Amino acid sequence: MWLPEKIWSGIDFQDMVVSARKWVEIIQEKEHPDVLIGLLHAGVNANYEGQSAETPRNENASQMVAEKVPGFDVVFVGHDHHGWNYSVKDPNGKDVLILGTLSASRTATEATIVLNKNAETGKWKKEISGKVIPIENYQPNKAFMTEFEPVIANAKAYVSKPIGVFTETISSYESIFGDSPFIDLIQQIQLDLTHADVSFAALLSFNAEIKKGEVYVRDMFNLYKYENLLYTMSLSGQEINDYLEYSYGQWFNQMKDAEDNLLNFRRDENGNFILARGAPQLAASYFNFSSAAGINYTVDVSKPAGKRITISSMADGKSFDFKKMYTVAVNSYQANGGGGLLTLGAKIPKDEITGRIITSTPKDLRFYLMKWIEDKKTVTPQAFNNWSVIPKEWWEKGKEKDTKLLFKDKISH
Repeated sequence: MWLPEKIWSGIDFQDMVVSARKWVEIIQEKEHPDVLIGLLHAGVNANYEGQSAETPRNENASQMVAEKVPGFDVVFVGHDHHGWNYSVKDPNGKDVLILGTLSASRTATEATIVLNKNAETGKWKKEISGKVIPIENYQPNKAFMTEFEPVIANAKAYVSKPIGVFTETISSYESIFGDSPFIDLIQQIQLDLTHADVSFAALLSFNAEIKKGEVYVRDMFNLYKYENLLYTMSLSGQEINDYLEYSYGQWFNQMKDAEDNLLNFRRDENGNFILARGAPQLAASYFNFSSAAGINYTVDVSKPAGKRITISSMADGKSFDFKKMYTVAVNSYQANGGGGLLTLGAKIPKDEITGRIITSTPKDLRFYLMKWIEDKKTVTPQAFNNWSVIPKEWWEKGKEKDTKLLFKDKISH
């Protein structure tokens, strides 16, 4: 879903539960292990990006493997970076320990397994416990750091290369609440590169900042976090509308009044926030909160999901036609169905998406962002102000309320 089909054509991606069940049976038959450990680069949340426990090839199926495939003692997980340390039951009622680390090597995980053999039965009694260990108190291995010192120096020299000047500081956190210079800089570059009618761009860095003044290569990793290609696609006006409805349906709460939350937060059965590291969790992944440039529109958060978008015109004032086909600039992740914006939102069947692709860049978008800034030399980032959230008073109060919840450091005292 993240990459063009030509990159992975001919490869079969099997469902994790199906694949694990097959190989565990083979391992048990041929190896007769006393302890079985799973190393799975997948998270534990089965309800991720429109997937469910019954979705084939679920991206985050580690807990499902532990619960549905008998035989594991410990399952080490990855991908979701949450710092897991808990147990679930397998189909035979046996405890399976699940361990996962935080991102950026901030933690390691350790399983301790004590085995005592029963002299009469010959069977092992297992005592299994786990730890999530902070790395901050450990020193790097000196020989390792010496070996790679020249590589690190080369990388630092490259990312310290100046590429231009920004006349204003831009912050990605503003983009979570509405139109912003941060996202519209990406939109501007996408439109300039492709000459498309419409551009879609999403928030890829939750709380990044690029300060005014000289801008360096390293800043491009804050501006654009992932190695996506840039596509142009053919979408109808109706599909553009439905794409945005799906995006904002995940993004914003249906507000009851000005005192309600603007953002769509994850809640438990009692309506209370589900917290992560002391802050409420968003109900969907923020990198799927996609807005548009090239058109003028409003998002009415007093209305339910699916009935919020009103497109008034193209950016140049010309009429917007729901039946007309438009060229749309969009990153390769979303263009290949990532986040469900095209498949669940615009309702384009997965097998038809490839036929909608008109062009693709040969290199990742970050490369072109860098070259665009180098060419301009001096950049003044500005919001297009082509979309807004209404009712305005509700939006302003909801934004203030949710900023306090998510970005306490951004509030002026």
